[in-house]
Amino acid sequence: MIFMDMKVKICGITNQKDLKKIEKLNVDKVGFINIERSKRNVSMNKINELEQELTNKRSSTLVIEPSDAYDAILKCNRLKIFNIQLHCLSSFDVKYIKWINQYHNYENINITRAIGLKDSIDDSKKKELEAFANRCDNILLDYVKDGLTGGTNTQIPIDTAIEASKIIKNANKHTEVSLAGGLNYEYLESIYDKLQYFDRIDLNSGVEFEAGRKDIKSIKKILGLFDN
Repeated sequence: MIFMDMKVKICGITNQKDLKKIEKLNVDKVGFINIERSKRNVSMNKINELEQELTNKRSSTLVIEPSDAYDAILKCNRLKIFNIQLHCLSSFDVKYIKWINQYHNYENINITRAIGLKDSIDDSKKKELEAFANRCDNILLDYVKDGLTGGTNTQIPIDTAIEASKIIKNANKHTEVSLAGGLNYEYLESIYDKLQYFDRIDLNSGVEFEAGRKDIKSIKKILGLFDN
């Protein structure tokens, strides 16, 4: 296997026990989900409690489905978390969030937009990828089911994900690309040589005993793929 400098985010953390163990693994980001439809939904108050336990506060990511751009800013301000992952809103809304933030906070806001993929990319999806590539800091590619992303435990066909990554990088080479969607050790090992097209992997449902409870051994095994 070739050496690969891969960033790793562990998303859907719901409890202090998992959080403490995961932080010791020195992963790039940890994600707290505040979306009612999610099996890993955590209240704003609980997220605040968990985030206070982190040594590296900058590793926190707030995963939300806000009603509008201003709602997103309000949640960021309340928790003082300025890495956000959006599962809705337009590219114009992303621009507006960044514009509002510069007048309200001294912290730069880092925005990830989740974009759902299935088996292929049509012209409409290509335009969506390009639009968000020019507004966001990071694009998270996830499998879409019933029009929704997140927690599907389903993998995107890897060649489709690579095509999407190339579209994003061609539109804006500075935008990072994260691969998500039911990622587990066996799958990641099988596509290892193709992971070079992504900046980060996002682990959630593929490394759990049950929704919201992480399998730390599985996470360590995956991290070992990149520790060469």
